[in-house]
Amino acid sequence: NIINNPEDVNGVKVFKGKVAAANMDELKSMGDELRAKMNSGVGVLISEIEGKVGIVAVVSDDLIKEKKILSGNLVKEIAKIVGGSGGGRPHLATAGGKDISKINDALDSISKFI
Repeated sequence: NIINNPEDVNGVKVFKGKVAAANMDELKSMGDELRAKMNSGVGVLISEIEGKVGIVAVVSDDLIKEKKILSGNLVKEIAKIVGGSGGGRPHLATAGGKDISKINDALDSISKFI
């Protein structure tokens, strides 16, 4: 469903949503799968994992090169909203947070960081 309904933000396709993941490894795997399917775009998946927030952000290679969008920077900003922090590589980054009540706020904030 997420792959079929991207949001357009200044010409960048943004794929985002809340998903059910058992742990961070599963969430990261979902991020890899999303990145493989989206061709060009930014993807952010957020999950509630054991009472905490798990976030994975992925960015396609063309946007890393052309627009300097880095998943590590993106995930750090989103994680602040849920009371956490994170980081990673330019194409895939993860974060954690404490405040599950802010998951929807975090999803809504993604566009302003693009």
